[in-house]
Amino acid sequence: MKKRKGFSLTTRYVVIVGLLLFTANIVLGVVMLSQSKNAMKTMIRKNMLDISNTAAGLLDGDVMAALTEEDVGTPVFREIADKLIVFQNNADIEFIYAAKQDGDRYVFTVDPDPVDPGEFGEELVVTRALVEAAKGVATVDDSPQADRWGNFYSAYSPIFDSAGEVAGVVGVDFSAAWYEEQLRQHTMSISVISILSVLFGAAVMLLITDKVRKKFFEIDSELSNIAGSVDELTREIVSNIGYRESLDTAAVPVKADGVVSSDEMEALSAKIHATQQELEYYLRYVHAQAYTDSLTRVGNTNAYQEELLRLDEQIRSGAASFCAVVLDIDNLKAVNDRFGHACGDRIIRGAAQIIADVFGAERTFRIGGDEFLAIPLNMSEEEANAEWEKLRDGMDAFNSAPDHPAAKLAMSMGAAAYRPGVDSCFQEVFVRADEVMYENKSRHHSKEEARIV
Repeated sequence: MKKRKGFSLTTRYVVIVGLLLFTANIVLGVVMLSQSKNAMKTMIRKNMLDISNTAAGLLDGDVMAALTEEDVGTPVFREIADKLIVFQNNADIEFIYAAKQDGDRYVFTVDPDPVDPGEFGEELVVTRALVEAAKGVATVDDSPQADRWGNFYSAYSPIFDSAGEVAGVVGVDFSAAWYEEQLRQHTMSISVISILSVLFGAAVMLLITDKVRKKFFEIDSELSNIAGSVDELTREIVSNIGYRESLDTAAVPVKADGVVSSDEMEALSAKIHATQQELEYYLRYVHAQAYTDSLTRVGNTNAYQEELLRLDEQIRSGAASFCAVVLDIDNLKAVNDRFGHACGDRIIRGAAQIIADVFGAERTFRIGGDEFLAIPLNMSEEEANAEWEKLRDGMDAFNSAPDHPAAKLAMSMGAAAYRPGVDSCFQEVFVRADEVMYENKSRHHSKEEARIV
C-alpha cells in the first residue's frame, strides 16, 4: 500500500495564513465591539449631561437660592417649574427637578412632575453624582439608583448664583431600562456584524484549505479574496468623516493586494505582513477616534478621565506636579443664537487651537460645550497666569484675521496649582481653578458682552 503524501509546504503555509486571518478577524471584532460600546456609553452620558447642563443654565441661581417652602405655588415657583417641564415633555427622560443641599441632606425644591412630584424639602437618595454637582461639577452616576419612583441613572448639574457659588442642582433621571436597552441594541448590532464577519472568514478559510489540495493558483486566488475582505472592512473605516485628519496619512500601509513577487511563497508572506499592518493601523485610528474631540481635535472627555486617573495616582504616590487651567468661552450661547452654530463651531475650534498652541495639544481637553481644561506639568500658578498674555494675543490674532467669523472670540481663565500635602485629589485643584475662572468671568462679563459684535 502506498503511503499517502502529506501537505506540501505551500499548503501548510496557506493553512497558517488562513488561521492568522481568521484570528485577526476575531480580534478586530472584539476590539471594535469593546470600543464601540464604550463610545456609545460616552455618547449617552454626554447627552444626559447636555440636558441637565442646559436646564441648569436656564435657571437663575439667585432666585433658586432664595426659594423657600412658602414660595410653592407662587408665580416665581411656577415659572421655574414651566422651564423644567419642557425638558420632561420633549426629551427621553423620566423626570427633571431642582434640588439643594440642606446640611448633610439633599432635598427637592422644584419638581414639575404633574403626577407624583417630590415635595419641597423631601429628601433625595444621595449619589456620587449628586454630591459632585453640589460641589460645582456636573456628573452622571455610574450605576442606577432606586427610589420610590423607580430605578434610574441620574445626571446632575450645578446651578450657580451671581457670585459663582452653587445655589442648587438640576437632576435629570433616565430610566435604567431605557439606558440598558440602548446599550443592548447597540451591542447586539455590533455582535451580529462581528459574528457574520467571523463566520464568513471561517467559510473562506475552509474553502481555501480544500482548494489548496488541488491547485496552487486556486490557493493564491482565495487568499486574495481574504485580503479583499479585509480591504472592504478598511475601506468602510477610511470613509468615516475625519479619518484623514486623525492619523498621519504618510503612515498609511501598503495594500496587501499591491504586493508583487516572482516567489509565490514570498508573495503570500508579504501579503500577510501587509494585511497585519493595515489592521494595526486602523486599530490605532479607532483608538484615536475614541480619545479625540471630533470638532476641535484636542482631547475629549475620555482622554480627560484617563488623565485624571493618572494624576490621582501620582498624587497618591507623591510624584505629582501640575497646574489646572480652566478656560471658558464667553457668550457662546449668544453667538449661536445670533450668528448660528456654524459660527459658534468656528469660535470653539479657534479657542481650542489657541489653548493647544500655548499649553500643548496633548495637555488640552475639551470637557464641555464651551469649556476647556489644560493641565500643564511642572508649572506654578503664577507661570500659568502669565500665559494669559499669549492667550490674549492668540485671541486678538484670531479676531483680526481676514477670514475671522462674524463674532469675536473671548475667553475667561482660572488657574490653580497642585498643593502637595493639601490637595488629596485632582478634583480639588480643578474646583479651585473653576471658581477663579467664574470669578474672572463675572468681573468682565458686561465688557465681553459688548465685544461679541
